[in-house]
Amino acid sequence: MANIVLVHGSCHGGWCWKKVTPFLRNNGNVVYTPTLTGLGERTHLASKDIGLDTHM
Repeated sequence: MANIVLVHGSCHGGWCWKKVTPFLRNNGNVVYTPTLTGLGERTHLASKDIGLDTHM
């Protein structure tokens, strides 16, 4: 099927997609739900150098 990347908002992490991913995967898709650096459970990596360029 398809490769799907789900990107969370600024106050979340990749875990916010846990209710959605089973439906997508059950239909044969490969789903990626990364947590962006400095956000969610990766806040310990936050610094003034982390910005949109890092996330892209």
